[in-house]
Amino acid sequence: MTPVIKDGVDLARLAEKLQLAFKASRMGVWEYDAQRKAVHWDDRMLEIYGITDGCNHRPDDFWETHIHPDDLEGTLAYAEECKRTQSDFIRDYRIIRADGAVRHIRSLARSVVEPDGGEKLIGVNIDVTEDYRRAEELCAAQQKLKHEALHDALTGLGNRRRLDEVTQAAFERLGKTDRYCVMHLDLDHFKAVNDTMGHLAGDFVLSTVSGILRDALGDLGTAFRVGGDEFAVFFEVAPPEARVATLADRLIADICQPMDYGGTPISVGVSIGFAFGVGPPDNPSDVFIDADAALYAAKRRGRSCHVVYSAGLRAAVTDISTARHDILGAIARDELICHYQAQFDARSLQIVGAEALVRWSCPDRGLLGPDKFLPQAAAAGLLHRIDRHVLTLVLEQQTRWHAEGVPYPPVAINTSAARLRDRDFVDSVLIQLEPHHDISFELLETAFLDKLEPCLAETLDRMRAAGLRVELDDFGSGHSSVAALQAVRPDRVKIDRSLVAPLRTRPEQALTLDALSRLARLEGAGVVVEGLESGMQLAAIRDIDCDALQGYILQRPLAADDFAAMLCQARRGVA
Repeated sequence: MTPVIKDGVDLARLAEKLQLAFKASRMGVWEYDAQRKAVHWDDRMLEIYGITDGCNHRPDDFWETHIHPDDLEGTLAYAEECKRTQSDFIRDYRIIRADGAVRHIRSLARSVVEPDGGEKLIGVNIDVTEDYRRAEELCAAQQKLKHEALHDALTGLGNRRRLDEVTQAAFERLGKTDRYCVMHLDLDHFKAVNDTMGHLAGDFVLSTVSGILRDALGDLGTAFRVGGDEFAVFFEVAPPEARVATLADRLIADICQPMDYGGTPISVGVSIGFAFGVGPPDNPSDVFIDADAALYAAKRRGRSCHVVYSAGLRAAVTDISTARHDILGAIARDELICHYQAQFDARSLQIVGAEALVRWSCPDRGLLGPDKFLPQAAAAGLLHRIDRHVLTLVLEQQTRWHAEGVPYPPVAINTSAARLRDRDFVDSVLIQLEPHHDISFELLETAFLDKLEPCLAETLDRMRAAGLRVELDDFGSGHSSVAALQAVRPDRVKIDRSLVAPLRTRPEQALTLDALSRLARLEGAGVVVEGLESGMQLAAIRDIDCDALQGYILQRPLAADDFAAMLCQARRGVA
């Protein structure tokens, strides 16, 4: 039933309630009587427009004269269209207040016919300036995140993902006879700088080299940092080969000059390979493979030199087949082992997890880190074989720890996109799992996950359905992105070490890390900060909303037995 309003008291109360509702909504209410040319504004309308004379009756052209000049024509045209079509007026525009301030207004108005046949226009105005300000701030933050996803935080150069974007767009513009060029640079003796002088010195070298590249290239080409000590240059319009060779000579000469690091000279070298292409390539990676082959040739010639690709150099890539043979042999002989690096609760610093890191115990070359054989394994298409082997190693190790009473934490296992493409991946994992196993899968090569291939999406869906935990590595580095976060929907993300490293010299970098952490939280993911190597970095992230910490400052990777001993000792310490 519809309640009946009995008398004027009820009407007064209803009017009072409506007035309170409008006041709470911060809406200004106005009326325009078309016959009498009379305009009435309530007090909130006067407040919105900065009018202090208290007069609620305004001239009929008052609204029009206060619209921002840049919005006037469009707004009036829209008003005429609404009048012609007898439709509601709903529009955002800017006004200039009496005090000169510019505000964003949202107007909603409707024409009504009075009982006497007269026409009135009734509407509300809302000051939405703060909404626009927040939208602009959000847009700026999104642009900042996008820029950081495509650029190296240390040098400011585009990263590998940005290189892929630039070259893909350029290849689509190429004519059949257009020539382009790719240059690949790898610093010589850079690892020695990091090992002997520390990462700050290494960062100084990388920043200096990026400056040398910018100065030497000008508008001729675009430089990118594509790896730890690797750079690439793309020339959409290829200069003559002689000019590229001259440029390479200049880069070698400039980079080989001692760099003054706080009074201490640092010397590195650079090896350069470059290759040319003509017309849209059938396989965009070919020119990069050619440039890599030329780079390897430069290193074999003694480093700090340059080589242009020629057909014979592709044969050098046959080294990959040798690497394939060696790595498969290492797997068969159980030479691949796992070291474990602990992850610590961000508040209590208790051990809450670990990451399994593969090593090669090579009889001839000693204990090799992943950087010494995983790139070759990737080139040889063996990452999925290594992933499968590491999973078996971790599960067998947890079974031994379980039998021995070792209080082991959950272990994250790096997993490549190549492994996820295996149709039997989930089934093969589930067959091996026992109740005492506690693992998660850390996704590498996350550049492939921005736009999920159907087979990857299917695998991830099956992993979630089976209760397998998924983590996203390199978050914020450019190898992964907001799109990857939303597509993968991981249980945890690991903020990349490349974003942690600048904390040594720029504590304000913690704001970027906190923004990434909050973004991950919005998607329901836990957060791990990795790559912590100094007390300064540890202190800088104290206020970041994260769950776990990982890095050399807390613990280096340990062999399985040493890791178990540390876990047992930690348990006794707690007890």
